[in-house]
Amino acid sequence: MPQLSKLIRSRDEWRAKAIQRANENREHRKAQQRNRAQITALKQQLKQLQQRIDTDKKTLTPDNSLVERSSKQDVRTLCVLLVIQAVVSYRSIPRILTLLEASAENLRACQWRKSRTQSDRYLYTSRSS
Repeated sequence: MPQLSKLIRSRDEWRAKAIQRANENREHRKAQQRNRAQITALKQQLKQLQQRIDTDKKTLTPDNSLVERSSKQDVRTLCVLLVIQAVVSYRSIPRILTLLEASAENLRACQWRKSRTQSDRYLYTSRSS
């Protein structure tokens, strides 16, 4: 009889383990299905966004840009970025811009010097030196 009770107990333990394994497998399959559905939805969203970007790129050419920027705005932006990010003083910006102009002639932001008069150039060079 004791062997029969051991057999019944082990069978009950095996049945409980099997039920627990089945529940875990079921939850895993459900989670996998949810993840697959979410992945397909995200892929579809990604395709739609890429198509939208492509159409926006086709409609927005450099000639058809939203904001027209002048060289003065470029100079202001460059000056502000130099002060904020490079921790440069306001007084040293003209000298830095002249160095940039000397090193890269194609830098559009350095065209601001052409509009200044000779007296302004003298004032900036005498202040900074």
